Amino acid sequence: MDKLKQGVTDAGQKAKTVVEINRIKNQMEEMLKLQEEKQAKIGEIVFSMFASNQPVSTNPEIEGYCHDIVTIQNEMKQLQIKSKELHNEKDCSCGKVVALETKFCPACGHQFSMPPEIIDISAVPPVLEETKKTTYPKNQSLD
Repeated sequence: MDKLKQGVTDAGQKAKTVVEINRIKNQMEEMLKLQEEKQAKIGEIVFSMFASNQPVSTNPEIEGYCHDIVTIQNEMKQLQIKSKELHNEKDCSCGKVVALETKFCPACGHQFSMPPEIIDISAVPPVLEETKKTTYPKNQSLD
């Protein structure tokens, strides 16, 4: 009976992970579309300037779109990191995707630093109260 309960619990957890992965994929697709729209706007502005024989240079509108694109790209990187965590994967500096628990990259030999251990604070004894200082009378020595 315990195995059945554990199986149901595991299946539920896996289903939650799949839902989260799909949510992240959808967010990334939406962000990619938004990035492409902003890039198209930049292209339209630049071409319009070129077609009207204006010097092609940045203007505040183009800069605004560029800042938006950088923001979108940063958000997409964060979503990619979250997606890799859900897949129990990480990136090596050589570009290879490896399992999260991998200590050395099989492609280049890079050694991964291990994440710090998570300490269960319930197992740590409480901090002792500050020890009270003993005061001695002026004429009494410690000898």
